[in-house]
Amino acid sequence: MPISGYNYAAIRDRLAKHGVIVSSPTIIARAKDFGCYQPHPRKKTHDREVVTAAIGALIQHDAFHHRWSPYANEKWVLITSLDGFSRKILYADFFEQETTWAHIKAAETLMVNYGIPLRYYVDSLRVFRFVQRRDSFWRKNVFETDEADHY
Repeated sequence: MPISGYNYAAIRDRLAKHGVIVSSPTIIARAKDFGCYQPHPRKKTHDREVVTAAIGALIQHDAFHHRWSPYANEKWVLITSLDGFSRKILYADFFEQETTWAHIKAAETLMVNYGIPLRYYVDSLRVFRFVQRRDSFWRKNVFETDEADHY
């Protein structure tokens, strides 16, 4: 069976049981010297490409929380919408905080000025997700005995 990787921390622990105290970086350095080092495989880079056939086929909507200036005391939210084909920024505005209403107004402004897109991609923004059992403000979630976790 070919060896596809080494657990250097496990080697360090096994050596410690025999009274040999050595750090993991030292073990890795020795493994490299002897040609036995197995580097961790690199994760695949994000290589998905958004392919659209025309302007307005896909609008990508997102929000970014940053301290936009070194002179700013607090973070602001930048809400943007851009066309997936032309990469043109169709909407961008700063808000003190991210709210559902800010996103609704951004979508309204975009659609009034540019029309309704075929697709409107919103990533996993929390304001666009709703989990019935968890996020309902008006519904009191009371678990029945069959639904409770048993430990």
